Amino acid sequence: MNKSLTGLAGEYYVLAQLTHRGLVASLTLSTTKAVDILVTNQELNKLFKVEVKTTEKSAYSERHLGTTRFWMWPMSKNHEDIFDDKLYYCFVALIGIDKLPRFFIVLSSDVAKYVRKEHEYYLETRKRPVKETSIRKFRIPINDPHGYENNWEVFLS
Repeated sequence: MNKSLTGLAGEYYVLAQLTHRGLVASLTLSTTKAVDILVTNQELNKLFKVEVKTTEKSAYSERHLGTTRFWMWPMSKNHEDIFDDKLYYCFVALIGIDKLPRFFIVLSSDVAKYVRKEHEYYLETRKRPVKETSIRKFRIPINDPHGYENNWEVFLS
């Protein structure tokens, strides 16, 4: 599946999950930067923003970093500076046409800190100097020690 369709599939899966939980969720126009879905919890009178990042198992998932298996999504340098307590990333791992994807919901500040720290580590541990790049990566170990998987509760409380 091409990147556009992969991303769109992830957005629709997330939209379905949010709606199924009684939240009002709406896709934004493609011109809205850094926000794919607006979510309203009408009972709590709260608004949330969701940026969806989707990967396919064959593309980035379950790669090895040392002995740790993890899911991985490409990010960019500007993700290092996004600290918004109303913005959550929903990282989606498509794992097969007949299987429900895996969903990981992470606050933007947690993503920003991770992406910056991991890129600094990458630069520091190279045996030879490397050129600065805007490419970053966000990884979640398969065992998800932070409890991000199916963390839909952030929108319900």
